[in-house]
Amino acid sequence: MSTRLLVVDDDAGIRELTRAILQGAGFTVSEAASGEEAFGAILRDAPELVLLDVNMPGMDGWKVLRLLQSDDRTRRLPVVMFSVKGEIRDKVHALQEGAFDYISKPFSCDELVDRVSRIVEAWRISSSERSEAGS
Repeated sequence: MSTRLLVVDDDAGIRELTRAILQGAGFTVSEAASGEEAFGAILRDAPELVLLDVNMPGMDGWKVLRLLQSDDRTRRLPVVMFSVKGEIRDKVHALQEGAFDYISKPFSCDELVDRVSRIVEAWRISSSERSEAGS
């Protein structure tokens, strides 16, 4: 079974490119074009990782991240912020807000696949350890 990812970006071209790259690497990818659409898709489809654009009209990525962090159903979901803003302070802010990682656009195909793969693997190990500790 392949890992389910959700790509959230208001730019259809970025969503399509990201989906194509990640599907080519064996992931199952769905898309959302807005923060509002993303939250519904997360509750409905239960992705294992979310790539979340920072700058979107309406509910931006920061609002979505805070909403996910405050909801018991989604608090543990790994979120990777995804933005053209590549400043260190943006990356630090994302991690402080609860994001698992931050990927700057533009990105290389190899970097995207490698980082997503590493996050998924780390998350699975962490989840396995949490469930073993709870048994």
